[in-house]
Amino acid sequence: MAKVASAAGERNFAKSVGYGLLFGVAFLASILWHKELFLVLMAVSASAGSWELSTALRQAGWYVPRVPVAVGSLLIMPATFYGGAKWQWAVTAAMIIALTIWRATHLLWERRESVTQSFKKSLRDFSAAAFVVIYVPLMCSFAILLLRREPDGAAWVIQFVVPTAMIDTFGYLVGRKLGKHKIAPGVSPKKTLEGLIASIVAGVASSVILMVFVVHQAWWWGVITAACVIVTAVFGDLAESLIKRDLGVKDMSSWLPGHGGVMDRLDSMLPSALVVYIIATIFFATT
Repeated sequence: MAKVASAAGERNFAKSVGYGLLFGVAFLASILWHKELFLVLMAVSASAGSWELSTALRQAGWYVPRVPVAVGSLLIMPATFYGGAKWQWAVTAAMIIALTIWRATHLLWERRESVTQSFKKSLRDFSAAAFVVIYVPLMCSFAILLLRREPDGAAWVIQFVVPTAMIDTFGYLVGRKLGKHKIAPGVSPKKTLEGLIASIVAGVASSVILMVFVVHQAWWWGVITAACVIVTAVFGDLAESLIKRDLGVKDMSSWLPGHGGVMDRLDSMLPSALVVYIIATIFFATT
């Protein structure tokens, strides 16, 4: 899972490591000190990620209203934290409806554009807005549902975030230094088998340790969780690589020095949050 740029635009290794450590400290401080700080962190990340993805889609010909989707992505996190799954899905549905109405109103207001705007292209714009909402803020909000669990919500958030970060980090480091064999050259030419093996080892080891000492469950649940997270992290990483390739962009933005954009850091986290939420909800129901 090595994320190495081409020679023409190689990311600064020192910046990647330095800012990666900074992000890790910010996450741990937020989750261990006060839950609401993690809520703020996720809300800002989801809003920034939605803005990035909307911008990339607009540049490729899909129109997604950036301000409404960014504001809605910000609001869905506190709605989920304080209102649970019902408010999570209610706000998600409201966002999609609001974005559809916003775009339809925009087309009617700009009459010259609406004449040339085909029905097929209008549906494509509506679908693009729904995709952004489902892919970014909705997936992020499952981490918030995990967080609001009592009494082990923070532990489960750590259980999915840290292994996912380890999978990504060790895949990058080992793939950068030792990567020789490409695993998906047509989608992401920098991903290597050596990086994938490093990701698996780091993911399993960290997941087992956290499951035993933080979540306080059997070690083999750490192996099961790691297996699921490895699949979702790799899938999320490759999915975003495919999206960026189709949109013709290298990074979603340059907001995070050494890392690219916010979406370049969220890609593995998004599906992992969902799968760990499902595991925790089905097999570890709270009383």
